[in-house]
Amino acid sequence: MAIFNLVSQAKRADIDEIAKRSLQLNEPAKPVKSKSISSDIKEMSQKVIDYFQDSSAILITSVEELHDYVTKAIESAYVGIDTETTGLDRIKDTVVGASLYYPGGVECYIPMKHLVPIIDEPYKGQLTYEQVGKELQRFVDSKSKMIFANADFDLSMIHKDLKVDMCDVCYYDVILAWRCLKENEMDNTLKGLYNKYVLKGKGDPMKFRDFFTPQLFPYCSPDVAKLYAANDAKITFELFKWQLPYVTPDHPKCKKAHLEAIASLVWDVEIPLIKVCQQMHRTGIYLDKDISSVLIDRYKGEERREMAILAGMVDKLLDESTSISSFDKKPFTRGDDFNPKSPVHVRYLLYKVMNLPKGKGGESTDKSVLNDLNLPVTKQILKVRSLGVLISTFVEKLPKATTSDSRIHAQFKQIGADTGRMSSADPNMQNIPSHAVDIRHMFRATASRDDVKDAVEDGDKITVTLFRYDKVYTDTHEEKNSEDLRVGDIIEAIENGTKIFLQILDVVRASKDINLTMRRV
Repeated sequence: MAIFNLVSQAKRADIDEIAKRSLQLNEPAKPVKSKSISSDIKEMSQKVIDYFQDSSAILITSVEELHDYVTKAIESAYVGIDTETTGLDRIKDTVVGASLYYPGGVECYIPMKHLVPIIDEPYKGQLTYEQVGKELQRFVDSKSKMIFANADFDLSMIHKDLKVDMCDVCYYDVILAWRCLKENEMDNTLKGLYNKYVLKGKGDPMKFRDFFTPQLFPYCSPDVAKLYAANDAKITFELFKWQLPYVTPDHPKCKKAHLEAIASLVWDVEIPLIKVCQQMHRTGIYLDKDISSVLIDRYKGEERREMAILAGMVDKLLDESTSISSFDKKPFTRGDDFNPKSPVHVRYLLYKVMNLPKGKGGESTDKSVLNDLNLPVTKQILKVRSLGVLISTFVEKLPKATTSDSRIHAQFKQIGADTGRMSSADPNMQNIPSHAVDIRHMFRATASRDDVKDAVEDGDKITVTLFRYDKVYTDTHEEKNSEDLRVGDIIEAIENGTKIFLQILDVVRASKDINLTMRRV
């Protein structure tokens, strides 16, 4: 019989596609509605026009213009690039426009998602994601040297929205490199570094927030947006040009400052690591929600039991206390009402009910103080608090951080910590507790299979068994988790090398498997 390949082709082709398609399913940030939006934008726009009155930036309004510009940029080899977005959330926010600059050329801005205020209609003369993505792909194909400022963010947004993977042409990151060259720099922003070093402190480094808010920028007209945004691509390249001697091991400036080893670190470790961090973000970390639901029940049950023990201790202390007056203001009168997370409750228990002496820090309820007291009730308070942290920070929070592919797409930062170590955020995946081993059981690798577990054909019906975390393509080319399939869904399959479509007649879910009964359509 025929073996039907239902698992997503993304697994076999390129792991980047998994993150790319899954991120598409997330809803974009909602537009801002405001009665004063017109006046706010008018004021904002005038500030930009006044500040950049000498700008020679050009606005790209057609595919032909962009194609010609990219052709010239490719010929120059080096290209500064920057994106403007609706915010900093790599999952939900979207690209509004992008800017480019090449040496000897004029900086440009490519508007894509600017909206006319109030009516929320796109401004005329904008390009689509597909049109811009096709042109940016030419940089990848020609192996151009792209210069970024905070490459990790721009690469993520370009990959998610424009469907272009620029990791292999990410030649340099001016922010990342400078953190290596001068780790104690006070202002590591693009504008701050450009003003301090390229302009020798003589400029006026106005930042994004000095002109716009992330909510209002999409409503700014492209003609105004180009003045600010296009400049970013230009100063990114100018800062790269200024930094280059210091990261070139045989350059006199590099040798004079004894930066040869740091230069090697930049080129041999940090720049290549950008792609690694990108791949980790895009691939994500699979979280088994079956296990997480078990852990939620387990930890909440344990928390209730420990709270009951604590409530009994508090009731006993209340009964035995000789220092409580009927005139005292009581935050609680019985153990069931005691909140171990409340400083007011804990302070009242320790210093009024138990009449403990005040320490150097007064009536402190900090963890260190409770540890030092080392009493049965303080130990129990810390135990309940610890369980609460595990539940709120990990057991409940992490499953909510997954996207539609059941994975957590955290950020992995090369320069996120002052100590120089790697860090992660949204959420912090380097903070999973080692003592709570079962929490780590939520995370596991997915199967690396190309074919379904089993397929049986009986007349016009086909029964297929999938793992619950497999992915399939629907007839509309939407990627879907197998556990989300429903009766009536039509999915794409390959039968002996030929594409066919199957409609689901029945879905039976086991603990780990999904059994589908389907027919050809």
